[in-house]
Amino acid sequence: KQWYQRRVRGDCSNISVGDLGGKIPDDEPRYHLFNFNHDFEGDKMWKVVFLYSCPGYNVPVKQRMMYSSTKSSFLSALESNGVEIAAKKEISDGNDVNEAEIFDMVHPQKHASRATFVKPKAPSRGGRRLIR
Repeated sequence: KQWYQRRVRGDCSNISVGDLGGKIPDDEPRYHLFNFNHDFEGDKMWKVVFLYSCPGYNVPVKQRMMYSSTKSSFLSALESNGVEIAAKKEISDGNDVNEAEIFDMVHPQKHASRATFVKPKAPSRGGRRLIR
């Protein structure tokens, strides 16, 4: 935990998911680590969520390419230092983040019925035939 807190540029305060969108800059790409505190099945839990924000075409190409090409190295460095990332998401602005979506990323819903493969019928030998 101390490893990434020392190297984070910006705010390391306690904020809610609703306030998170206002902390995401709209003029440069950035990596964000958010400690998502929530209740799940009666238990208090916290999970680390990784957000990569890239505001679009108002950012120079060099910056966009640098952040997108170093993202996997950054994530592997975090994981090798003991940071377990529960969910990852790429966003273009702060409005793309809401609590319900983060909750569904961290705890995906399990579907009760799973679609099974239905084998198609073999072509029949009956029917019309071409006779010469």
